[in-house]
Amino acid sequence: MAESNEQLSPRAARRVATRRTIMNTVEERLAATSFPELRVEDVMAEAAMTRTAFYRYFPDLEAVLLALLGEIRTELAEAANRWLTPEADPIDGILEATTGLAEVWARHRALLRALADAATSGSRVQEAWHELVESFIEPVERRLSHLTERGYTTLANPAETARALVWMNERYLFETFARDRGVAIQVAANTLAEVWRSVVLTED
Repeated sequence: MAESNEQLSPRAARRVATRRTIMNTVEERLAATSFPELRVEDVMAEAAMTRTAFYRYFPDLEAVLLALLGEIRTELAEAANRWLTPEADPIDGILEATTGLAEVWARHRALLRALADAATSGSRVQEAWHELVESFIEPVERRLSHLTERGYTTLANPAETARALVWMNERYLFETFARDRGVAIQVAANTLAEVWRSVVLTED
């Protein structure tokens, strides 16, 4: 676990704060500037720092995206766990999870759009994003298998169902929020929940 700023030396705390400022500034600028057009000098000017200072913390802007992606991964996992944990409600937990996921995507829509822009073939961002999405498949499969044992579902292939549902979430949420389709968070969450329930839950 990382130390809190209170536990760090003054110098280390300043480094953490500076790194945080750079990351926040990048995400804020992405709301108005596409990633291919984003420049280090513009980011650092807005952060009231020198261009040289940027390179003490990051080798390039893609590295900033990767750092921000790590934080989004944590937020997405917290949202998904509203249904994935064994103690979560098998039915109501689906909407709780899709609501949380939609909130994360809406909150970080500019960053997520930038991640897509940066995810060219063979790029570090593409690999990191693919790995992030894939990391949810096994937990979903475990949850589906657990629900099968409890009689909530009778899926023939939980592994492939998990893969289909996870990647469906990714595409739908990207098209809805990264492309700013104007869909309300709860509408998107309800839509996903309806799909998941129709696939996962066995009708009485």
